Amino acid sequence: MSMLRIHLSQEDLARTRVMDTWGPLGETLLSLTTLQQVKGPTVLGGWRQQVRQTLGPVLHPAATLFQSAFLDLFTSTGPTASWEEGLEALRGVRPDLMREELIGAGELRELMTGSTERWTGLAWGDPAYDRADRRALVDFLDGYHRVAVAPHWSRIRARLQQEQAGHARAFAEKGVEALLAGLPPGFRWRPPVLEIGRGAQVKDLRLDGRGLMLVPSAFYETRPNVFLSPVDSQQPAVLFVPVLRTVGDVAGVLTTAPGGTLKALKALLGRTRAHALDAIGVSACTTSELAQRLGISLASASEHATVLRQANLIATTRHGSAVHHALTPLGSSLLNGTPSS
Repeated sequence: MSMLRIHLSQEDLARTRVMDTWGPLGETLLSLTTLQQVKGPTVLGGWRQQVRQTLGPVLHPAATLFQSAFLDLFTSTGPTASWEEGLEALRGVRPDLMREELIGAGELRELMTGSTERWTGLAWGDPAYDRADRRALVDFLDGYHRVAVAPHWSRIRARLQQEQAGHARAFAEKGVEALLAGLPPGFRWRPPVLEIGRGAQVKDLRLDGRGLMLVPSAFYETRPNVFLSPVDSQQPAVLFVPVLRTVGDVAGVLTTAPGGTLKALKALLGRTRAHALDAIGVSACTTSELAQRLGISLASASEHATVLRQANLIATTRHGSAVHHALTPLGSSLLNGTPSS
C-alpha cells in the first residue's frame, strides 16, 4: 500500500478546476485497466463479470499495456468529445511521447508499489514507433470499447455531468478547499496537502503552481496517482475522481433498458434515437447536453429530440434560452418495457 501527498500552494488552489469527462477514450482506457486488476474494485464486480462473459478472457497482447494502473495515455491524447476523435488523437500521439509513457508507467509502478515483478506491458510490440502495432492497438481498443463501454456511454456521460455540476456548486458556493474536502473516501484534504491512499510508502508531489484538474470517472479506482502532461509543464495535473461508489450507482449507470427492450427500441426507432431516449431517461437534459451524452452534433441531437417529441415520447420545455427534454409517461413506459397506465 502507498500514499501520495499532493502539496497545493495558493497558486495551485487558484488554478484548480473541475471538468465533466476526459471523453469516451479516457473512460475506455480506464475501464480496461480496472477490468484487468486482479483485485479490482468490488463495486464494479457485476460490470466486470458481464464484460468477461461477453468477451471471454482479454487475450489480445495489446491488453497487457493496461495492466499497469500508472500508464498515462490520457494527457498524451488530451480530452476528446467523441470516440472517433479519441482514436484519431491516439493515432497521432508522437512516437517519442508514447515511448516515454510506456517506460515511465513501468518505473512509476515499481516506485509506488515497491514491486519487483516485471511489468509485462513492455513485452508487447512497439506501438510508439511501429505503425502496424499502433494500428493493432487502435483496432483492439475499438472492438473492446463497443462491448464494454459504448452500450452504457449515454448513461455514463449523464452521470459524469451530474458529478461535475455538484463539484461546481461546491466550488462556487464554498470555495476550492471545500471542494477538495468533499472528495469521496480515499481522498483526504489536510491543508495544504491532499492525501490519496494509505500506507508506509509515501510519495510527495509539489505542483509548483500548475494546479489540479479534477475529472470525474465511472471506471477509475482511487489510486495514489495523478497524470502530468508530457509536453507542457504549465498544464494542470489531472486527478480522476470515482463517481460509482456503490452497487446501486453501478446498476443505475452501467445498465441499459431491461431485458431486450433497448434492442427492440433500436429496431423500432434507430440506434441513435433509442440511445437518445435512454439518455433522457437517466435525467432531463438540454439539447446541448444530449449531444454531449451521445457524442453527436448539436444539430443531430436537435433533430432526434424533435422526432421523439412529435411521437410524444419526450416533453420539451423552455427555460430562458435553453430547452430541456424529459420523458413523458409514454416514453417512460416504452423505455422500461412496461404497459402505459
